Amino acid sequence: MNGGSAHARVTPQRRGRLPIRLIVGVVSALLLFVTATHLEPAIRAGLREGTHGFWVATARRCVRSACTWNGRFVTPDGHVLLPSVQYAGGLPAGVHAGTSVAALYPGGSGVVYPPTGSDGWISMLVVLALALIGLYWSSHRLVAKYLRDRTRATS
Repeated sequence: MNGGSAHARVTPQRRGRLPIRLIVGVVSALLLFVTATHLEPAIRAGLREGTHGFWVATARRCVRSACTWNGRFVTPDGHVLLPSVQYAGGLPAGVHAGTSVAALYPGGSGVVYPPTGSDGWISMLVVLALALIGLYWSSHRLVAKYLRDRTRATS
């Protein structure tokens, strides 16, 4: 026996490591929010519903080697409906500030689509399903434990 020695058994603690379920849960929740907010406009674009007009390139922004164009959405009568939007389609070669491309604004987001529609809603549904699976995987044990404890407390 140690005789009251100050040498207590120390168990090593894992520091700086987040539980994988927490990470998956947070990422899944973010994906769920982002896809849910953009899904309806993407479906409307797939159905070719919305306001027809033109996307006019205004500014190019590059981060490392990836560049994106920002633009404004203009109705056929020249009214600027959205001053700052992204174009969710292929842009023609040689795009520069002032380039005009036919577009469809389905509403609900800062994205316009090609007038022929878009199948982007399909990939969003896949991401939405993966986000739901990730949320279930990351939280089902916690929810089951909560329900068990609650049932025991009321019995």
